[in-house]
Amino acid sequence: MIHCSGFCEAARSCAKVRSHLASSQSSAPRRRIAPSVARLLALACLLGLGSGARAQQAVPDAPADRPVFSFDSPLGPIEYRAGRGLRVGNRLTVGGFTTVEIDDSEDEPGTIELDSVNLLVLFEPIDALRFFAELEVGDLLRYEPGADDVDSNPEVNTERLYLDLGRSDALNLRLGKFQTPVGRWNLVPAEPFVWTASDPVLVERAFDEHQTGAALFGSFYPRSNTLSYWLYGQFVEPLDPDTDSEPADRSVGGRLEWGGPVGDWSVGTSFLASERKHDWNYLGGLDALWRVGPLELTTEFAAETGEIPELDLWGVYLQGVYDLGSASRVLRDFYFVARYEHFDPRGSSEDANLWDLGITWIPVDYLNIKAGYRLSDRQTDDVSDGLTASVSVLF
Repeated sequence: MIHCSGFCEAARSCAKVRSHLASSQSSAPRRRIAPSVARLLALACLLGLGSGARAQQAVPDAPADRPVFSFDSPLGPIEYRAGRGLRVGNRLTVGGFTTVEIDDSEDEPGTIELDSVNLLVLFEPIDALRFFAELEVGDLLRYEPGADDVDSNPEVNTERLYLDLGRSDALNLRLGKFQTPVGRWNLVPAEPFVWTASDPVLVERAFDEHQTGAALFGSFYPRSNTLSYWLYGQFVEPLDPDTDSEPADRSVGGRLEWGGPVGDWSVGTSFLASERKHDWNYLGGLDALWRVGPLELTTEFAAETGEIPELDLWGVYLQGVYDLGSASRVLRDFYFVARYEHFDPRGSSEDANLWDLGITWIPVDYLNIKAGYRLSDRQTDDVSDGLTASVSVLF
């Protein structure tokens, strides 16, 4: 069975399970790979191997639960575990991640980018109160090998900032800025916690990544199954919104998910109504997860319509992940990933069929290395063919 290896476990550890890091994821013609792809792939391998070597040297042959260091202090025990953060006493955990991205699309120059450093802070002053923050320092370094051009414009963004109130799984209240609980991918979209270096176009285009407001959420366990729910809304101005698109002024939404007793399958449905300058749009979606042996399948479908023409669209993707280590011990910790997506902005001629094919390597719990190639039958503003790769490190 696929075990998500390091990044899922690290997410659960840094975020206190369920909801602190997440909220609980026609054939194209053959093309010649651009000449610079080989150079970028070689660099990706070197970066990955170098990072892996340094990480393993820091804790040689150490069990995953062994601290890198630990000592007592007036604030309580202080310990650091690789990929799981620094824990101070019993109430404060500080961790984070950083990602190097490599992009070599066929219609643009190749780039190597230190994408961001993200700091994660979890503080639990009492059992019923949890504070979570994710601060991102982005646009740190961008290098174009062909032009020998280096660009750096660091900026700090508040990716998430919220309070959780609740003492049980069944009922919790969240106040602040949090991931929009639509589908699966957007629950934990950060680089270390997803299987590919490129996001589905549907997730990027159909709805805002974040909400600033309030949410009620929880889980019940009838007959050993799991029923999870979200009810949420945005009723204040968006906190630190994405400047690349116009965020919603107000929104209201909900999500239900029903899953099996051991996490081998689940199905979900989502609804989101959002308002921009007095115009409303409405999104409905379905999603599913199925795991059997070394194979994991996930799918999302969403359709949106309303008064804003550019948000009148629909799309679907199906992603499969196969644990190559199940076939050969030599390929232990390697995963083959394939995703098909159809994206259709209704009323335009920019509908596209996309394939993302790649390999993900997770040699240790806190290192995630991905490389893949995207092929499509149409090049648009949202879709371009080429190589994408990334190296993500949890700390």
